[in-house]
Amino acid sequence: MNRIFAVVTFLVLTLSLAAAQRLPEVARPENYKLTFTPDLDKAKFEGDETITIRVLKPTSEITLNAVDIDFHDVTVTSGGATQKAKITPEKEKEMVVLAVEKPLAAGPVTLHITYTGILNGEMRGLYLGKDDKGRKYAATQFEATDARRAFPSFDEPDYKATFDITAVADKDQVAISNYKVVSDTPGPGDKHTLKFATTAKMSSYLAALIVGNFEYIEGSVDGIPIRVYSTPGKKEMGKFALDAAEYIVGYYDKYFGIKYPYGKLDLIGLPDFSAGAMENVGCITFREVILLIDEKQGSIDLKKTIASVTSHEIAHMWFGDLVTMKWWDDVWLNEGFATWMSSKPIQKWKPEWNFSLDDVSGTGGTLNVDSLANTRPIHQAAETPAQIQELFDGIAYGKAASVLRMLEAYLGEETFRAGVNAYLQQHQYANATADDFWDAQAKTSKKPVDKIMPTWVKQGGAPIINVKAQCSGNSTSVTLAQQRYYIDRSKFEAANDQLWQIPLCMRGSATGNGAPKCELMTKKEETFTLPGCSTWVLANAGATGYYRTGYQPDAVRALASDAETKLTPAERIALQDDIWASVRIGREPVGDYLAFAQGLQSDRNRAVLEDVLGRLNYIGQYLVSDSDRDAYRGWLRQYLAPAMNEVGYEPKPGESDEQRTLRSRLFGALGYDARDPETLEQARKIADKALADSASVDREMAGGAFGLAALNGDSAFYDRVMAALKNPKSPEEYYMYLFTLPQFGDQKLLQRTLEFAISPDVRSQDALGVITSVMGNPVGQQLAWDFVRQHWTEIEKTGGPFASAQVVGATSVFCDAGSRDQVTEFFSAHKVAAAERTYKQSIERINNCVDLKTQQEPQLASWLGQHGTAGGK
Repeated sequence: MNRIFAVVTFLVLTLSLAAAQRLPEVARPENYKLTFTPDLDKAKFEGDETITIRVLKPTSEITLNAVDIDFHDVTVTSGGATQKAKITPEKEKEMVVLAVEKPLAAGPVTLHITYTGILNGEMRGLYLGKDDKGRKYAATQFEATDARRAFPSFDEPDYKATFDITAVADKDQVAISNYKVVSDTPGPGDKHTLKFATTAKMSSYLAALIVGNFEYIEGSVDGIPIRVYSTPGKKEMGKFALDAAEYIVGYYDKYFGIKYPYGKLDLIGLPDFSAGAMENVGCITFREVILLIDEKQGSIDLKKTIASVTSHEIAHMWFGDLVTMKWWDDVWLNEGFATWMSSKPIQKWKPEWNFSLDDVSGTGGTLNVDSLANTRPIHQAAETPAQIQELFDGIAYGKAASVLRMLEAYLGEETFRAGVNAYLQQHQYANATADDFWDAQAKTSKKPVDKIMPTWVKQGGAPIINVKAQCSGNSTSVTLAQQRYYIDRSKFEAANDQLWQIPLCMRGSATGNGAPKCELMTKKEETFTLPGCSTWVLANAGATGYYRTGYQPDAVRALASDAETKLTPAERIALQDDIWASVRIGREPVGDYLAFAQGLQSDRNRAVLEDVLGRLNYIGQYLVSDSDRDAYRGWLRQYLAPAMNEVGYEPKPGESDEQRTLRSRLFGALGYDARDPETLEQARKIADKALADSASVDREMAGGAFGLAALNGDSAFYDRVMAALKNPKSPEEYYMYLFTLPQFGDQKLLQRTLEFAISPDVRSQDALGVITSVMGNPVGQQLAWDFVRQHWTEIEKTGGPFASAQVVGATSVFCDAGSRDQVTEFFSAHKVAAAERTYKQSIERINNCVDLKTQQEPQLASWLGQHGTAGGK
């Protein structure tokens, strides 16, 4: 699954209660025969279900998962005898116990169940959605524990079974499921009945059904038909995703050595969908904005997102669907693998997008999360639905992907691939654990993977490697010392006995672009020797490591002077992240980071500058005092102007996608962070032009232009954006207008935005994004926080199962003790079961920001006094 928002944490219950929520090991399913008859007008559905099970030991009870199911009749057939079952719901456990008078012998048993279910509005289970014309549809979202809302089931991943799914739909509606339609017959009444082919063995959370008015375009690769579905009138916007899917399936067919296993592949764009996308077997569902795009007018950023999410979900067809984790404590391997794998086909398909550099940037962002005391190990026990949902976070996706990337670099691409394929071959159509994966890699590579990986998976946090290099004669002695890195200075400075086995590569200034020296660091401190006399030694050569590096001040200065000529773009990204990490803990003044950034002023690599600009934005928002703001903005204008003048405000014929993206990033930084008058004037012109004719402007510039125009926008401009919102030409255009509204600089207009967010005019999946975007706007920060507290009852119900932690996480934008205390007081009284760890992380981030501001604000003022411009001009 791909999340739009960081979704973390549910309330941790006691282990004894947690264990009680696992199904008893009494029986295993072999086949489900399911018939769904949805009534879209009455928001309910009728279910007819036959489960063929194998009873493992004599019993009088069969326990299934079930939520919001109204049972009509349940019969149990064994040995030719049929009994009516007594139904006892256990709501707190999300289970139902089916009891019979005569005990069932071990062996085959058939359960037949008729029932009514709810087409809920919560975007989970089998739910009700609407398209932008008001047409209703039914769709499923089962991961992690919501198949039980659609049919009574053994709703745990290890209970794989085959599925025969049938849908009874209105005659003008289509039905889409995991496998192809094998029959479509008229009736009953004015409906038609669609039966789908029997699936391969799969877990319950991967079953899917969509019923409604949908259209499709079709392609194929390697004999596999691929369709992209949309609501009516949008199917041509699926062409880019179809092209991507064809390339990606062909790439994976070759990479995995196992042909795509499910006969057909459908990608469905849904207007109402709480996750980003979901890897249902053969039937991937998406939020429509990350599947459908106007290929001529659409932005490069959205194309990259569509390609990446599509690649992630298709990777799951092998890693997650074909081979599935035994239990949710290993879901990180599914999600981390798909995250790591997703950039590979895109890097081959669109090398000019530099996805490999975005992976390095992603590692830096994940290390920030893992630098908190309130992080978690990759592998975390979980038993209840709440604890399971907690596992779908930045650690499961980002950290797991980064660790796999490091392991691949250590073993070599082909060796790692051979281990992956051995694992898939051994466990296909079954379940496996992370230990099975490590064992396959260890056997294939003959390296101690099974010893290395537990140090990354079983403990929280990540190390910083402190580097001391000493030149002696014609060689350089390099002493490396590892310790856990915390952003919290007090925790970082305290003794810590955590130890990692770290695959690392080193390269010194004297070796130039020669092969790095690669080692496995297994001790707290080790010394290595490099040839030549080096002024600096880079301890993350190639930027494939999942760790921080810390350097002596003279080495930082030497690296800064050589960065653009002797370091690769990936190494420049990783190094600037590491220098900033040293600033965070007070090892270096913020001026050292700014000096390094100045050394990259002539760098025109989009990914490198993107990282730098993100850091400069943070400094401007949190570390610059009001009295120094003009000086900082003046320095920024001087810093950014040469690059902006070089790329220009207008696109040039034949320029690369990276150049177009770079222009938009510089444009945004000059307008927002530097408040450059010329840029702000250009932004308003572009926005006005786009409102008159959206096809007349470059979409890359339009997205940023609207946000910049909103800074000084009046009510007339606000009303024009609101009017445009009601008649967009594509999903992307809709969201461009929608997320302009939180960026206005007028608090009265922001209040209108907040009220609009919880109105029926905004889909529930989008409401919290709008509210938290206002909170992310410094002008609207307190306004939005007050609004959240005043409207908490409404907000708590909004957004679907994956958005509940969003508002709690958004409070981390605060950077003062008073706001922190307000957050603490409010969420102590209004506990959010879905966000306990998110809450702790937010408080920790606020405290860390307060500490950073205290230590670095005077340093920044001093640096600006030496390097700033008089009066900010």
